[in-house]
Amino acid sequence: MEYLSAENVRELFTMEETIQAIESFYLDATEGNELTPDRMHIEDGDNTSLLMPSYYGDYYATKLVGVAPHNTNIGKPTIHGLMVLYDRQTMEPLTMCDAVPITALRTGALGGLGMKYLAKENASSLGIIGTGTQGWSHLQSALAVRSIDTVNVYNRSQDKLAKFIEAARKEFPEIVIQQASLEDVVHQSDIIVTTTTSKTPVLPKLKAADWKGKLIVGVGSFRPSMQEIPDSILEQADETYVDTPSAFRESGDMIRAKELGVDPRQTLSLKEMIERQHRPASPENQVIIFKSVGAAIFDLVTAKALYEKL
Repeated sequence: MEYLSAENVRELFTMEETIQAIESFYLDATEGNELTPDRMHIEDGDNTSLLMPSYYGDYYATKLVGVAPHNTNIGKPTIHGLMVLYDRQTMEPLTMCDAVPITALRTGALGGLGMKYLAKENASSLGIIGTGTQGWSHLQSALAVRSIDTVNVYNRSQDKLAKFIEAARKEFPEIVIQQASLEDVVHQSDIIVTTTTSKTPVLPKLKAADWKGKLIVGVGSFRPSMQEIPDSILEQADETYVDTPSAFRESGDMIRAKELGVDPRQTLSLKEMIERQHRPASPENQVIIFKSVGAAIFDLVTAKALYEKL
């Protein structure tokens, strides 16, 4: 069985390929027979262990991930993990890889699909709050689905912010990539991505008119104790979408949104968005939220596409 390092995965598979794989998964029901149990959360103080199995077509996969938010204080990545893809019938392991790039690719792709279906067609500016792995992956996915020419970036750590901007300018020299305050991230961006593990809202308090025409892609809040999007925006959003219905159980943002009146039964999931080719009626004049928490099936689809490419 081959092991693929993080560098191997990044060299072999692109964000565009991941977006296509997940979108095709929902558009092509020929393989079928999907089974995705709820992921297991084990909380150890502020750390979280996640066990994520899934089954689809001829494959079974499992991802074991550890999330340690305080690693940022000691210069280590927040997320570590392993991804294993098996033959579904024989349970023979086919390939194993570092789970971090798989998670980054599929999470970025989920956000990118949210942008593809929900952001206004002429969106040209992106705001990123949080410069970790998911900040980078959503930069990649935004560039894959919209003609972005300006990126506004905010992070509490100035050192990490500077390194992110330096790397982004080197990788994407044709794009204007600049530091911005939280307020300017909102004012100057058509699409705003939050990628933090904050327990308190990170978006600023602004007038309702300042949010019109914006798509907010919430990525970081994956536990009930986490909330990146403030109540005021959850209440005034014209439309709210989720990648999976489990967001209403797992994410503090969506738990709070439900308490404030958002009906999960009336909230389209990514599956429904893609199958129906759904688009908002007037994204230029609406406040739209897309909340992503991820699910094991997306990891499997990504690993499957990578394995079959090999």
